[in-house]
Amino acid sequence: RLPRHGGRATTVVVTIDLDQLRARLGAAGLGTGDLVSAAEAMRLACTADLVPMVLGGRGEVLHQGRAKRLFTDAQRLAMAVRDKTCRAAGCTIPATWSEAHHKHEWALGGRTDLDDGVSLCSWHHHRAHDPAYTVEFHASGEVRFHRRR
Repeated sequence: RLPRHGGRATTVVVTIDLDQLRARLGAAGLGTGDLVSAAEAMRLACTADLVPMVLGGRGEVLHQGRAKRLFTDAQRLAMAVRDKTCRAAGCTIPATWSEAHHKHEWALGGRTDLDDGVSLCSWHHHRAHDPAYTVEFHASGEVRFHRRR
C-alpha cells in the first residue's frame, strides 16, 4: 500500500506534447527535472505505475464548473503539475502534499475548475479559511496572506 498525499497515491507524472508522443520524438518531463525520450516514456507507462499527462491531448474532463463541489483526482493532479509547490508566497511545500482550494468560495458561486483552483499546503489552506486573515490571489499564481487588524 502506497502512502497518500493530497488525496492521491504517490504518482510520477510524465508530460509530453501530443505531437512529440505520436512521432515518438522529443523528450518527456518526469516532474523531477529529469527528461526521458518519448519512446522511453511510452515504455515506462506500460510497465510502471505512471500517469501519462499528454499536453494538448484530449483526456479526462478537468473543468466541471459548478457540477461538483470537490476537485477530482485529475484536477488535483493537474494543479500539482501546474503549481509545483504550495502557492503561498515563500512556501516550498510540494504541491503533491498540498490541498486543492477554491479561490472563490464554492458556496458563494466559485467553480470547481483549474482556473478557480490553487494548491495550498494544509497550514496555508487553514489560513485561507481563517477570518483573522485576508487572502490575495496574484496574476502570477502567488497567494499572499495578511492578518486583519
